[in-house]
Amino acid sequence: MAAISVIIPTYNRSALVREACQSVLQQTFTDFEILIIDDGSTDNTAAVVNRIADDRVKYFYKKKGGQSMARNFGLQKSTGRYLAFLDSDDLWPADYLQTVVTELEANKDYGAAYGRVIVLYPDGSKKDTSPPDRCISGWLTKYFFHGMPCLMPSVILFRKSAWLNIFWDEAITRGTDYDVFLRISVKIPFLFVPEAFIIKRSLPNSLSNIQDPLGPLNGARSLERFYLHFQGDKYVSRKIAARKISHKYRKAAKISQSLANNRAAARFLKNAIQWCPWDIRLYFELARAAFSKSASCEKPDWETLEPLPENITCLTSAK
Repeated sequence: MAAISVIIPTYNRSALVREACQSVLQQTFTDFEILIIDDGSTDNTAAVVNRIADDRVKYFYKKKGGQSMARNFGLQKSTGRYLAFLDSDDLWPADYLQTVVTELEANKDYGAAYGRVIVLYPDGSKKDTSPPDRCISGWLTKYFFHGMPCLMPSVILFRKSAWLNIFWDEAITRGTDYDVFLRISVKIPFLFVPEAFIIKRSLPNSLSNIQDPLGPLNGARSLERFYLHFQGDKYVSRKIAARKISHKYRKAAKISQSLANNRAAARFLKNAIQWCPWDIRLYFELARAAFSKSASCEKPDWETLEPLPENITCLTSAK
């Protein structure tokens, strides 16, 4: 049984997943297993991974079901006392695991440790995307309703106990980490380790670089569900929650308008108004969207998303 289970979900990224895997194999901390979850790739991912001559690497192929389902699959297969999720386009410096493990071992009250995110751009330039006011230690739930803490899957090491009865919501295709980390934040405090950092490669086809409303829309849906059905009022006031949720819907509307889908923008603005009926700006923006034509009569999937399941046991098929 390894100390750390590193779960790497991937889809049609054979070259990138090999580099991500190698960044784990080069760690100074060596007591780990790597679970590569191939979410239905049609390229040569299997052949590339199987050429890695290290028995700590375990390859699993499954029918395509999305990133959340792949991560849940990895959770089921994991054996470590600690859990880490590494995206296939991200990299760890050689001392990453040693740094965060050492801090967690020394700080038993924390359920997870995280570091900074350094973005690597195609031209070779780098940028630290971890502003100090969002790199916080402690109980983080309330901060999700202000500025999102600097949490992303590849930068956090969890105690496995933090994931008891917790799964990634398979109904969410974008912004899955926002939702699951919000739910976990009521169970454990997080420890920020400034010496630790990961490299996030900025790629044109990365989900984070896709221009559509799903990110803020799913953020709004996650916050709504948490506040209304998971006792969110214990952590933030109604006024604070309303402002944040309304802001997320308004942002989704703005992106929709930039894509010439004013019908979707109008719908999202109505949701925003339900939460913040005193915000006069929303009414002007709704009128503008309502009287503007959409460029297409086709409805994208994200326009007709339903509210998320209220029962936390319904979040995933991985039970």
